[in-house]
Amino acid sequence: MGIKKFIKKFFDNLEIYEDQYHGTKYKKEIYISITQFLDNKTEINAYNVYKAFFEAYWIGIQDEVNPFLELTQRMKNFEEFNGKLLENHRDHYIHTVFVFLLGLSIFAENTNYRKIFSEYALDKSKYPDFYDTPNEEFFYRWGLSALFHDIAYPLEIIIKQTNEYIKFVSEYSDTIGETGINIKLSTNNSFFNLPILKPRSESKDRFNAKYNKFQSRFLDNSISLLAYTLYENFNLNLHEIKNNLDNFVENMNENNRIDHGFFSAIIMLKWYHYLIKRTNWNPAYFYFPILDSSSSILLHNYYKHTLMEDPFNLSQIRARQHPIAYLLILCDELQEWNREGYGKMDIKDDAPTDFDLFIDELELKIKYKYLQKTNNNDFLKEKHEKISSIVKINDIFKNGIKIE
Repeated sequence: MGIKKFIKKFFDNLEIYEDQYHGTKYKKEIYISITQFLDNKTEINAYNVYKAFFEAYWIGIQDEVNPFLELTQRMKNFEEFNGKLLENHRDHYIHTVFVFLLGLSIFAENTNYRKIFSEYALDKSKYPDFYDTPNEEFFYRWGLSALFHDIAYPLEIIIKQTNEYIKFVSEYSDTIGETGINIKLSTNNSFFNLPILKPRSESKDRFNAKYNKFQSRFLDNSISLLAYTLYENFNLNLHEIKNNLDNFVENMNENNRIDHGFFSAIIMLKWYHYLIKRTNWNPAYFYFPILDSSSSILLHNYYKHTLMEDPFNLSQIRARQHPIAYLLILCDELQEWNREGYGKMDIKDDAPTDFDLFIDELELKIKYKYLQKTNNNDFLKEKHEKISSIVKINDIFKNGIKIE
């Protein structure tokens, strides 16, 4: 069964609240954009997938320019032009759409994952306001996470460009000596401040009745919000994880690097906080699904590079700990096809151009397809080992995954 059939199955079992109660046709529009993209995997068709999703889940006045859509375009343009100055840099614009579709396919075909997500997110005692429409809560959280997870890549490109140029200048002649440059990202506390969102006066009593026991997680700072989420989900020491995230920007500055996952998560929190505050929507939408998606974006890099290292030393991520982050890490690692190479070395690489996909209750099989025959055994072995080292695969696929 190919990915088109998986996607059709997902949409056959999806209902969108706005379609049911306000006469919109968002489900149809999103599905059409996806099928057109799968028929012709171009940037304009990828754009239409972003457009359809972010219009369906846009908080605000519909005739305004959608800033989320504009942000994805700026990311695409930046990496397309500036990625050429790097040794290695691949597309993240079409990549992100494929990550999104791969996650929908796994959800459609794997009961184990659906059950885990349902137990995690669809519990009225924990979050009473989740979408009651079939599979929409997953669709919403997953769409935000998958389509937004690489949005801060331009920041990472800037650092890499500068380092590569300085390295070239320094290494040409031993008379130049050691040369270095440090780009310091300056952020003060106000950059992370997110004043606690309040419900409308007419719904205050109802909101407090639902969420009074969760007031401890309604914090006024994006770092604190992310730290508390990781503390809850992974049973961490709250002081340690908060301290690590508080010092994360300084650590990046000292090591002259940028973690795009960290800043993608921060951007999502800042932007959605602004929209919900401006429109006076239910604050729970921010503190539950949006925070969940944002923390998954953070984790798609942070889990491997920080939480699996000292002082946390976590083992592979489990699906029940954070279903959206688990799926994002898995799909992000699997997606290797149709990724245009912008870097000088990437242009020369023989990269996969297409794929075959099989998913059922027991296993996932993916076969990378190439324009010409290639010996990729080492790549496939490394890919499988890397995924298995980060993600507990048999949480959802009892027979594991097979990569060819």
